[in-house]
Amino acid sequence: MTPTPSATNRIHGPTKIAVITASLGLLVPGLTGCFNGIDASTNVQSTTAPGTGVQATIGTLSIDNATLVTGPGTTGTLLMRIANFGPIDDRLVQAFINGEPAEIVGSTVEIPANDSIPFGWESVYYINTIALNVGPSTYIPVTLQFEKSGAVDMQVLTVPPTGVYEGIAPGGA
Repeated sequence: MTPTPSATNRIHGPTKIAVITASLGLLVPGLTGCFNGIDASTNVQSTTAPGTGVQATIGTLSIDNATLVTGPGTTGTLLMRIANFGPIDDRLVQAFINGEPAEIVGSTVEIPANDSIPFGWESVYYINTIALNVGPSTYIPVTLQFEKSGAVDMQVLTVPPTGVYEGIAPGGA
């Protein structure tokens, strides 16, 4: 005699489909990196220097994608975006590139509360150096001094003005 499953162990057609659909609905979001939010491993860089675009944070300020594009001779300009996530305006008052004072076009740059300011690319704001004596693909120290938040130190990659950086050069008046 062949044993037959009890009525409690059997899952019928429509119920079986519902169980499989519900299981997939719970399983799929857990397997996707995007579901994990801003801290997903696909969004978080390691603490070592990346290929380009260094990030730093000081107080309520976030410096994103800092990269130094070398220019003609010993010149260069810093590309980045500074975002102020705080309720109080801050001001970039001084910058050093490779240990030398850098020129902030306009002498200081206001970083308004809850806003961001781009530097160097499609921007009116520049941080330029005329004393850069390094080759491409070199990490150099960059220090940004803010009026309220203080100083932040970064190791920024130098890149030549080719490819996506073509046409970027020290600018401003």
